[in-house]
Amino acid sequence: MTLVLTELSIAGVAMAADSAITKFSSDGKVIEVDQQGWTKLVRVPSIAAAVSYWGFVGSLTQVEFDRWLRRVIDRGDYEDLPSLAQCLAEALNEAAGQRPLAEGHDVGLHVAGHHQWKDGIRRPFFFHVHNGHGRFVVREEKVGNRVVAVHPQWVSEPRKLFEKHQDFPRPNMSVQENVAILQNGYMTRNGAFFIYAVIWQHMESALDYVNLIPGVSLPRDPASLNSRKGFVHTTLEMMVRLYRCSNQSRVVGGAVTSLGIAPDGFLP
Repeated sequence: MTLVLTELSIAGVAMAADSAITKFSSDGKVIEVDQQGWTKLVRVPSIAAAVSYWGFVGSLTQVEFDRWLRRVIDRGDYEDLPSLAQCLAEALNEAAGQRPLAEGHDVGLHVAGHHQWKDGIRRPFFFHVHNGHGRFVVREEKVGNRVVAVHPQWVSEPRKLFEKHQDFPRPNMSVQENVAILQNGYMTRNGAFFIYAVIWQHMESALDYVNLIPGVSLPRDPASLNSRKGFVHTTLEMMVRLYRCSNQSRVVGGAVTSLGIAPDGFLP
């Protein structure tokens, strides 16, 4: 598994990824977690964009997926973010033999950078290239009104061919509505994200409260892309450390990499 985070804000794009690759048995059990520095966050210098990946990438190629992805990016025919996302979708379908992967083999790519919005202004833009939606369904056991056990289960739609999805800006919203979302920050997370999502939900409320203290700001400067990138990186590092000291397989682990993309290019 993995955990990849992509945040879009007025400041730009911040992305982070862990470096663990999980190997499963035929019955879906974890048999090995490789934390030897897999690259899950790949730059696309020609258009100042970046791509991260999650899911059962071993279903697509016997080559290390980061090498396969770099080769597609280096040889691909694209000129901007939408054509890059389309190029990647086509390459994934070719690798899959132009047929859907097996059920439960969810795979996706975060494709982020800057592109023109409907009003002609370049702002952060995000495509998610994947082979079908999925979601966590949570069953709670209760004694009276008290929750005594939680059972999360990932439920996938039937797998289909890879497609690019414009997740942000949201096509069914006005520019003004999307700008309002951008001002607060738009976050996408994928991989083994249930524990992260639960912790983040409560941490976000806690940070809103803490930031009401005069002179306190977490992150240091919300208008600074460098500050936001550092915060996303730190959040993912926290998850890696939590997995390390838990009784769970370290499906989120290894070194964390991150990058920031401003309107004029990558942060140094």
